[in-house]
Parts: sequence; structure tokens; C-alpha cells
Amino acid sequence: MAYDLVLRNGDIIDPGENRRFTGDIGIANGTIQALEAGTLSGTGAQEIDAAGHIVTPGLVDLHGHCYWGVGGTGLDPDLVGARHGVTTWIDPGSSGAATFPGFKRFIIDQSQVRVVPLLNLSAKGLVHCGEVGELNDIGYIDSELNAATLEQHRGLIAGIKIRAGRSSTGKTGMIPLWIGRELCDQFSIPLMVHISMPAPTLQELLPILRAGDIVTHCFHGKTGGMLMRGKVRDEVWAARERGVLFDVGHGNSSFSFPVAEAAMAEGFPPDSISTDLHQRSIRTSAKSFPAVMSKFLALGMDLENAVRLSTLAPARAVGQEHVCGSLRVGAPADVAVFRVDEGEFTFEDPQGETRNGTLRLENTHTIAGGVLLDRSRDPLADDPFPVSTI
Repeated sequence: MAYDLVLRNGDIIDPGENRRFTGDIGIANGTIQALEAGTLSGTGAQEIDAAGHIVTPGLVDLHGHCYWGVGGTGLDPDLVGARHGVTTWIDPGSSGAATFPGFKRFIIDQSQVRVVPLLNLSAKGLVHCGEVGELNDIGYIDSELNAATLEQHRGLIAGIKIRAGRSSTGKTGMIPLWIGRELCDQFSIPLMVHISMPAPTLQELLPILRAGDIVTHCFHGKTGGMLMRGKVRDEVWAARERGVLFDVGHGNSSFSFPVAEAAMAEGFPPDSISTDLHQRSIRTSAKSFPAVMSKFLALGMDLENAVRLSTLAPARAVGQEHVCGSLRVGAPADVAVFRVDEGEFTFEDPQGETRNGTLRLENTHTIAGGVLLDRSRDPLADDPFPVSTI
């Protein structure tokens, strides 16, 4: 058989089928047509020798800001994805109901990679969010417009996002969370909650979360986090037991090595690895999705689990496992290739804490919908905002 693209000799890690083997992948018409151990018969119009590299489903970033040009946070999903191995971005509320039409027309509909939006409860979304908290005034919540937007875009908008914390909901407390809870129940979608410095506190907000809801920035090192006296709080354990998901959301200030180590030592790993990449974090401590994955390898996570938490697990969290997160035959051909460097590497968290590791992942090829993405353009070269304003 003739294929559009064949990946040869890769160390294939497929979390969808829980398997790892050396083999080939044949791609045609935008889908995976064949996946075989050993040598695949047939040729490709384009062939990539992946010997010595791991081949995974395209990464699924559960927390990556993609509304380029609006608000000072968003990155170009295609340019960043091409260099990081990300073929699906779950945008965590960069747009609200008042700014969503532009996000759909100019970003979601135009991107080669898949962009799955969560709708910010605030109608304005993250417009200049560093200076003006999007939920510090209840007037920013337009319940009628939120409901109309969700109804119009059923099947596209995968959930509601609320940044809960002193800088964004400090003046309104729990009110946005209760409004968001009601909206998610009405449309049977998950609620993603960013946790940070209180108020509200975890003791206040966790009880309203239900199975399938998502806590992001779970390992942040700020006041009021998931640890109390070095141990995972009882209410955090209770939330996990009823099915609440805990996501990394590394970001510029929302990941702590000591917190992650303490939680994982107790048997509390994350349910998904994500970056919270935006205009600042990509330039500082987060840097890239492979860099964040490498930090968890340094913390003792095995490679197969790190891949699962970066592909299939986040896809399932937002109901996208039918289109991404695995390498099954017939699925969209979203594939990433990584070099696994061995040596002595030092990794840093946003607070300056360092940990040493022996493995580092570097993306070499990214394929979205069967198309090998162009890596030649620097995603930071065309910056719409001065970094100092972010």
C-alpha cells in the first residue's frame, strides 16, 4: 500500500492500547492506516526514520492559552505545537462569551492543530487579566449570554473555567463558583477551577466539585495549597475519591517541586500533566510541554505513565478520547516524535528549586491530521505584546 507518510523504526508508546513496541506507522488521508511491530510493507510519499526516538500520540495540553493577540497571554497554537509535539490544546478560558466568536473564527477554525475551548465564566475572558481580575465584579458574568453561547456551540465548548483566587475572585468569593456549578450542571460539562492564594479556600471550593471536574495548578506552592503540615489535606483526598481530577498546570508560578514530591510520595500523583503555557511562562520556568514532562521523569515517574498523563488522560478529561490521545488505526493521525536525551540535567521550578534528572525529552517532529507541521518559524518572534505588560 502507498501511504502519504510513514514513520519508521520508532519506539512506539500507545497509551490507548497500553502497549510499547518498535515498529512503523502508516498514515494516509489524515488518519492512521496501519500500526505494526517490525517493518510495515508499502512506502510513503514522505518517510521519517524515527530510530532511537519515541513515537507517541500528539500531546494533549489540558491547560494551554491559544487566543493569540488578545489579552496578552495567548500563544500561536500551530507554531508552538509544531515545536513541542502538541496537536491538541485545551484552552482554559482565554475567551468568555463576549469574546468567543473571534476565538472560534480566527483561532479554532483556522488552526492546523486541534483547539478545544473551555469558556471563561467571565464574559470578557482573560482580557488584560493580569491587571483587571476577570471575576472581581459579578457584573462580568452574563449568565444569559453564557447559556446562549454554550447552547450554540454544544459539542465544541468542553467545559467552564473559573480562576478562583485572590487576584481574580477575591472580591466575589464563592459566588462565581456557585454560578459556574449551576451552568455546568445545566449543560452536563465539567468545571475547571484554577486554584491559587485564597480566598476562596480549598475547604470552601472543593466540596462543590463533582466527578469529572478539574482542579488545575494542583501542585502550586502558594499559601493555602493542597498540603497541610507537609501532608495532602483530607478534603483533597475526599475530592479525588469522588472523582475530581487534579491537573498540573505548571505555568509561571503554579508548580512546586517540594509540593509535587510530597504529594506523590503519599500516593497522590497528578491525573494529567499540563503546561499553562502563555506569553510569560514559555519564556521562563515552563518553557515547553516536553520540558514539563521531563520534570516528572526527574521526580521518578516512568516514561509510559508520563506519556499517558500527557495524551490519553487529558483527552478523556474533556471527552476528546475519540479523536486524540491514542494511536489506534482509524484515528486522526496526530503523532509526536521525541528524542530522549540521557545525561545529567537540572530542572527548575518557578520558585527556583532545582532537581536533577537523567532524561530529557526534545520534540523533533509533530504531525497533526496527517500533516507534518512546519518547525521553521519561531513562535515568539511575532510577539503582539511587550513581555513587561503580561
